[in-house]
Amino acid sequence: MGMYTGIRFKGIVSERFRKGFDVIALNGEWENFDDEYFKDFGRMGRSGFIPCGVLCYMPNSWEKDYINLHGEKVPEFSSDFGKPLSEVYYLKQIPTDGFATKYNEDTGYWSFQCSLKNYNGEIERFFDLLPYFIESVEHLEYFYEEDKFSQKYELIDNKIIMTNSKFIKYD
Repeated sequence: MGMYTGIRFKGIVSERFRKGFDVIALNGEWENFDDEYFKDFGRMGRSGFIPCGVLCYMPNSWEKDYINLHGEKVPEFSSDFGKPLSEVYYLKQIPTDGFATKYNEDTGYWSFQCSLKNYNGEIERFFDLLPYFIESVEHLEYFYEEDKFSQKYELIDNKIIMTNSKFIKYD
């Protein structure tokens, strides 16, 4: 079956890539951006799960509260919790700590959290690609579902480098 790996990211997309980058930042459509490096990455098996992979087996603290289709908070044990889709309720959790999937074309600010089965090394390839199109990294965290600690990465000398192998402890 395979295990899941999660990524949490906040950073600034380089100015030359900002226009039209929303197809990647919001939809994970790497292959639809007019750049060969992105198209090549988009051909990898699960590349579209970055940034769009739903969180599976990630720490509970990465999400909180449920909301319905109307954007209303739904307490977990209320009568609304678990209603079937036929009753027009879609429950989803809200990313914590500002990691909701967002992109601002003017500033280049991009944030997301996702998880995927990293069968073909998509995450390592993504980390190799980041210096090509990112000006700065505010937060880059990697968490493998069987680990107790996440790892922190930073952009240093135009490379993504692990700077803390025991960044945050999760239970």
